[in-house]
Amino acid sequence: MNQPKLVHFSDKDLDGESCFILSRLAFPSPEMDLRGVTPYTVNQEVQRLLDEELSREMEVVITDVSVNEEVAALIQKKVKQGHFLRLIDHHPTALPLASSYDWANVIIEDSGKKTSATNLYYSYLVDQGLLAPSDVLSDYVELVRSFDTWDWDSSGNMRANQLNLLFYMVERDVFVQDVISRLRGDGPDQDQFVFNEVESVLIYTEEKRMDEFEQKKLKQMKHVEVEIDLAKTRTFQVGVVFLEQYHSTTGNFLCKNDEQIDFVAMLDPGKGRISFRTIRDDVDLAVIAQHYGGGGHPKASGCSFTGVTMKAFVYPALQVHPSQR
Repeated sequence: MNQPKLVHFSDKDLDGESCFILSRLAFPSPEMDLRGVTPYTVNQEVQRLLDEELSREMEVVITDVSVNEEVAALIQKKVKQGHFLRLIDHHPTALPLASSYDWANVIIEDSGKKTSATNLYYSYLVDQGLLAPSDVLSDYVELVRSFDTWDWDSSGNMRANQLNLLFYMVERDVFVQDVISRLRGDGPDQDQFVFNEVESVLIYTEEKRMDEFEQKKLKQMKHVEVEIDLAKTRTFQVGVVFLEQYHSTTGNFLCKNDEQIDFVAMLDPGKGRISFRTIRDDVDLAVIAQHYGGGGHPKASGCSFTGVTMKAFVYPALQVHPSQR
């Protein structure tokens, strides 16, 4: 009997790509179809699969991204017809799915630790007998979890941040193949995921460049007052800056080095997205992003450029009045 074909949707960041890596380790390559998506494209891509491609032989997995209620209802219909679909996510904005559907596995915290999609998917594959755990694999999964949840910043686990730097420095296929080779134990025996000499030099050089980059962005950042109507209207002091990369690390740096702001809004015109970051406990960015049609975590979230977000964040940063656009 042939192995069911796996169609796997996942985000394109380190956490999402690491879920793909786990699938590559667990399933035969010819039987996999890995499709990178974003929170802004996942609904369209999943719905297209369900409408045009889904067969009884397919198993569909969605990791590190969620779907809207319309697509969720369509998934539920397919599940009732006997199809296999599963969503594994860790974003608070996906919690309503978990309370409504058995196929949605959304866990934000486990044993006192914030979760990532990678560690949730790892546990799922191990529990299903599809992947054998190992020390080096568990260490890699923890590095991804630590970076994605930002636990590395408080724990001092610099390898987690360095792994993310490396992820964006090298070609994606090269990164994936090198990681898989080490996780399969093709190199020297080791119980930790370690960087080779070339990678260590690249990371060191990038860390130095990042220091200069962050100082430059701190000088460029504009202060903007933004009124947001949540349970009640609240005025936030927002640092707004144009930023096309390093949203997590630079956003955290900007918040730490400017105590006047409640959160930072990083504008990426090329992708039409705004990323939010904060270090404050009294600011819930998941709620704020949801207000603007996006989503994410309490301290890290995002949304798309719209007329509303342009007026709130972009025009003030450019010092352009909406009537002059």
